[in-house]
Amino acid sequence: MQISDVKGQGAMEYLMTYGWAILVVMIVGVMLWKMGVFGGNPEGINMANGFAKMKPFEPGIKYDTVNGLSFILSNGAGTFISDLNITAGGDCVGRLDPESATMDSGSAVKVSDANSICDTSKMVGDAFKVNLTITYTQMISGHSYNHTDRGRITGIVE
Repeated sequence: MQISDVKGQGAMEYLMTYGWAILVVMIVGVMLWKMGVFGGNPEGINMANGFAKMKPFEPGIKYDTVNGLSFILSNGAGTFISDLNITAGGDCVGRLDPESATMDSGSAVKVSDANSICDTSKMVGDAFKVNLTITYTQMISGHSYNHTDRGRITGIVE
């Protein structure tokens, strides 16, 4: 074995060790960024964070200067739900109106700001943040259970 072979092996071990460490750090960093840990919202992207069972479809989130806030809410609870109530805080404050207070498993309902409770001073291109509290009654084997789901939707005013 020549000395140059030993040097090459040492360099390769060095690169492999630090390469894997850098790869792990990069993967963790990307995961944290995608979860919104670093704050902010990339321009033009609507996001929904923190929801467990009742989740707004991100492409369906819209906040415009004429109609205020609207979004499509999906039932991920796995069972029929009733008594759907949605309240907002942040750039919209008060009760939002779903098209229906009941939802079958896997179905979706449109929710809108029919009461003009959203900040009317927002201009096109401004960022918005709305905290949602969603309460509902879930039916499981003939028994009803009250649940609360919380999260935040963010995006850019259109």
